[in-house]
Amino acid sequence: MARHIVRIKALLLAAVLMLPMAVGAQGYEVSGESSLTGTFTLTIFDGDSTSHSYSEKSNKGRFYFAGQVEKPTLAMIEHAAMSEPLYFYIENAPIAIKVNATHPEASGIKGSRSNSEYRYVLERMHSAEEADNFLRQYVRENNASQFTPFILYRNLGSLDAVVVRQLVRQLTGEACHTYHYTMLRRWMRQSPAVSEGGEMPDFAYLDSRKNRCTFAQTRNEEGYTLVFFTAPWCDICQRQREQAARLLEPQQAKLLVIDIDDNPNGWDAQNLKQLSVDHLPYMILVDKDGIVVSSDMRIWELERKFPAKR
Repeated sequence: MARHIVRIKALLLAAVLMLPMAVGAQGYEVSGESSLTGTFTLTIFDGDSTSHSYSEKSNKGRFYFAGQVEKPTLAMIEHAAMSEPLYFYIENAPIAIKVNATHPEASGIKGSRSNSEYRYVLERMHSAEEADNFLRQYVRENNASQFTPFILYRNLGSLDAVVVRQLVRQLTGEACHTYHYTMLRRWMRQSPAVSEGGEMPDFAYLDSRKNRCTFAQTRNEEGYTLVFFTAPWCDICQRQREQAARLLEPQQAKLLVIDIDDNPNGWDAQNLKQLSVDHLPYMILVDKDGIVVSSDMRIWELERKFPAKR
């Protein structure tokens, strides 16, 4: 009997000693204080393309959230009176935030190891003489980091679109399984700008039989594709289309002809807006990897690129 009692005491002692570890592994705690009153919202970007939001009414400027995350996960705190959201990383640890409503990025954050790295990267980028060059090097060295897609997304407005597309294509591993990587890919698909050196955005069009096609389905993956916008009433289009066909044939390149009159929306068709087509003929040359070689290409440029063989 005494032996059983000793064994039970030992098990209870082990359970007590392990309890703090178990509690710490159960999830996160985010507590905050602010001069603001009212409702705070916590949004957690916890999937490739999903996010979850939770609202909490503050008590004299204090708020508290608790839940579970499997790994450091991007999140943001919002309030109607804040100038912008406060972004930070949630971990399986208690996190304390002192919200600066006027300058959220200057808010004090304690308890999250990931935030020190995230803030460090942002500070280095903004203090660099050339943000583009800094990001190129950072992405090369951290192309699988979960921080990288978010940093790129947050700086879309200050970076050249071609640079962004080039950097996104370098991302790999964990970086490709984050919410903001999905947002970057969506931005790349929907961006109306067709930039030389950038990825050709996918677009839909109607062929001569009124079948809906997409560029991704019909482009030449073995060589060049020349996207040629035309219309039956455009005489110069017909002449240049024949010239283009002769130049491309020896190159085993594909001539993708899109007649704007095949679409009942005509000049208001979505693909014309997406690709910034505003005159005819309009040509875009794309390589086998889907990268734009030349936008709004002229026939003489095509002749120089593919000189006729004698």
